[in-house]
Amino acid sequence: QSAESFSQRGYFGRRTRSKEPEAAAQPAERSEPRWCHFCDFREITHVVVKDSRISIHRQDNKSLEVQLPCPGSALALVALVDGYFRLTADSSHYLCHDVAPPRLLLSIHNGIHGPMQEEFVFAKLRREEPEEGLYILRWSVLDFNRMILSVLKRSHQQAPGTPGAFKYRQFRIQKKGDSFVLEGWDREFPSLRELLDVLKGCTLKSGEENFTVKRCCPPKPGEISDLLITRKAKDNGKQILNLTQLSFHQIRKNEITQRAHLGQGTRTNIYDGVLSVCGNSGNDDEAEYFSTEQNNNSREMHVVLKVLDPSHRDIALAFFESASLMSQVSHVHLAFVHGVCVRGSENIMVEEFVEHGPLDVLLRKEKGRISVGWKITVAKQLGSALSYLEDKNLVHGNVCAKNILLARRGLEEGSAPFVKLSDPGVSFTVLSREERVDRIPWIAPECVRDVGNLSTASDKWSFGTTLLEICFDADVPLKERTPSEKERFYEKRHRLPEPSCRELASLISRCLNYTPVERPSFRTVLRDLTRLQP
Repeated sequence: QSAESFSQRGYFGRRTRSKEPEAAAQPAERSEPRWCHFCDFREITHVVVKDSRISIHRQDNKSLEVQLPCPGSALALVALVDGYFRLTADSSHYLCHDVAPPRLLLSIHNGIHGPMQEEFVFAKLRREEPEEGLYILRWSVLDFNRMILSVLKRSHQQAPGTPGAFKYRQFRIQKKGDSFVLEGWDREFPSLRELLDVLKGCTLKSGEENFTVKRCCPPKPGEISDLLITRKAKDNGKQILNLTQLSFHQIRKNEITQRAHLGQGTRTNIYDGVLSVCGNSGNDDEAEYFSTEQNNNSREMHVVLKVLDPSHRDIALAFFESASLMSQVSHVHLAFVHGVCVRGSENIMVEEFVEHGPLDVLLRKEKGRISVGWKITVAKQLGSALSYLEDKNLVHGNVCAKNILLARRGLEEGSAPFVKLSDPGVSFTVLSREERVDRIPWIAPECVRDVGNLSTASDKWSFGTTLLEICFDADVPLKERTPSEKERFYEKRHRLPEPSCRELASLISRCLNYTPVERPSFRTVLRDLTRLQP
């Protein structure tokens, strides 16, 4: 009998086992088990190891479970998978705390890149918004205990923006035992963080030139560099997203029935509705309107209709852009958008109906009665959806508890919640400054000033605030503040309240970092939330 067993499991508990070849009637000849493809390394979100059992999780929330003969073998396999992930997907991330290399932990804590070649360092500095004092810290290619500090400086002899308008100089930092030393300075520091904190704002001299150390440029999730092995992408038949043009199903007005008014969104009215399709039932083009759930042969679907206020027809394009985005993505924790209907002067987004409604309503109703484990499960599912979007470099732009919908409440014994993140509604880019201020504290600080700063890092701030919402049973931070008080809160870089759980407070604090590049990736969020699961 094989010492290893494999199974796949989803959130709904469905489990399938790979069939063993029937060998009862065959001679007693040992044959190699058939290899089965589970996923590419870049599709792995995190790995959990418990004694000799491993769970490898991928983006769609399926997991591969492996039972090994002993804990040592389990750790060895996890270390192998973790190493290949860093070679092929992300050189600055680890999948499991149990096998995280100490050197990598030091690098992550201090924003150090791996041993990149100079041309990649300078190319990265040029890709960033070049500013005086921007620097990259990386490990040396030649000396294991040496780091290279590359600092950028604007050249005043040439016009800004022209080739050669910036200069770079490199300075060495040496690790000597447990101390760190900047070459040319005889002072030793017990930690690299202390040395970097002292250097911040200092001017380093190189020949006749002075270079001021100001802002670190840390590694980005999945960043391309010479540290990764680039492979030819395998054709898996998946649809490639085309976000440069609008793409969604157009629904005819006689195919929707508008029912009760459910509430209001940003410049929209939300209604209960029914989607139906008339005509030939064999039309393949219409099959996409129907649920893929088993035993659902109905020609009608329960849906939600989001109707753009006719007085805001000037932002119809932004409304269609949101519908286009959500129509092209597919994840178990993202609400599905069936398409768009134009009915006279009304533009209507048709979205799947999620039975138990918004998360914030349930949190208030069940205040004080929901377990920590339930809340962390919801946070992990939300993080999974946002990790999927981040990997595609897509921004949601409106993450909050009222946009998280409950497909299953999971409050009964032996049950678990199941949530879906709804569409963002009207595109963030058309919101007025007053509307953006109204979204404090969910909106990231950099986006209040300029909508052009919207990025995946903005979703991380919103996730941190939403996690606080979940912890405090939808008791919204700053809800009693005036708009001007909210703005001052951000301007003064104040901190939002923290939950009593220290590890959870630390994760939220990292998401609510006022420096966007220092917020953790959603892969990191998922990995760290898994450790907190009771």
